[in-house]
Amino acid sequence: MRTVIGSPVEGEDFFDRESERRRMWRLLDSDSLLLLAPRRIGKTSLMRKLCAEAGDQGFRAFALSFAACPDELACVRELSKALAAAEPTLVKSVQGTLKGLLPSIKSLKLGPLGIELASGETADWRALGEALARSIGDLDGRWLIAVDEVPVFLLGLLKRNDGLERVRGFLYWWRDLRQQHHADIRWILAGSIGLDTVAARHGIGDTVNDLVPAPLGAFDSETSDRFLAALAAGENIRLTRPVRKAIIAAIGWPVPYYLQILFDRLRDRVEDGARPSTDLVEQIFEELLLPAHKGYFDYWRQRLHDELGSPEDGQAVHLLSQCARDPTGASRETLSQALAEHIQDLEPREERLRYLLEVLESDGYLVMVDGRWRFRLELLRRYWLKRVAP
Repeated sequence: MRTVIGSPVEGEDFFDRESERRRMWRLLDSDSLLLLAPRRIGKTSLMRKLCAEAGDQGFRAFALSFAACPDELACVRELSKALAAAEPTLVKSVQGTLKGLLPSIKSLKLGPLGIELASGETADWRALGEALARSIGDLDGRWLIAVDEVPVFLLGLLKRNDGLERVRGFLYWWRDLRQQHHADIRWILAGSIGLDTVAARHGIGDTVNDLVPAPLGAFDSETSDRFLAALAAGENIRLTRPVRKAIIAAIGWPVPYYLQILFDRLRDRVEDGARPSTDLVEQIFEELLLPAHKGYFDYWRQRLHDELGSPEDGQAVHLLSQCARDPTGASRETLSQALAEHIQDLEPREERLRYLLEVLESDGYLVMVDGRWRFRLELLRRYWLKRVAP
């Protein structure tokens, strides 16, 4: 097994997630899913794995991302492009269905670039999306469509003058689409920012209430140990159990991405002649906190701005800074007092604190242990304390 950092893992490089996959296939037999996972947990890799094994479960499948879509029509184009790539032999059949459902369009084809119209022609994205879904529904068998980075697209749309109304319309349309074609299509919707959080914040949580939540967390200790052992075997490195335990303890919340980062740095040091040891793990840990490696962590701060906006993002940063100062975290009372610097009145302060803690917990920043809110990821806590907290 290779060390893969940054890119989704596929094939022999994909590791475990067996219990999660079994549960998701059970759920997909009757429902569509909302894959809830913080960034770098491995949701994209898991969705691709599910698509790769979909045939064994009686599905045809493909995956796509809405991350780069500027508007609703672009999402429909991405969907059609992914279908054309997944089943090129069916393109003519789907194209005929599209033209039959949209007779007013003079020139319309389904190709490598998705739905293409003649120069100067326009079409309502709702009609094109419905036509495409009906086309898929007319095909043999059931389909699984995995869509990544849905919240990223929605947050971009929210920045428009009519953004909230467009987001509301898109999500209600998509929910209706899922319900109308439930017998033919199962969906997995995911993103590095919680779609449920975005919808709830804008009062449209019912647009995703047909999706069954499927949370995805870090590896447990036993799986993390096997993962590190497999990485070491792939690189022909002797990594003792105490060293593997030290890596897991240093990270705190063994997310595959950060396990691979520490292992990759250790591998480089071994190639330079160092001996794998617990002391070497601590040295590498400290090196990762230097400014040269801030790219591994800066997104955690940026996503608060993207997801929450002002002033909630600044308030969340302030709460996290309070939690970072002690490895055991901070009590709720301490956090309420800290938030009093921003919101003096008790009732609105408590309501805001409840909301922010819910977001920070669901997005993987914090967890409550023994009545205190602490960082899940020790590596992130140390970085936050050194580079963010005042």
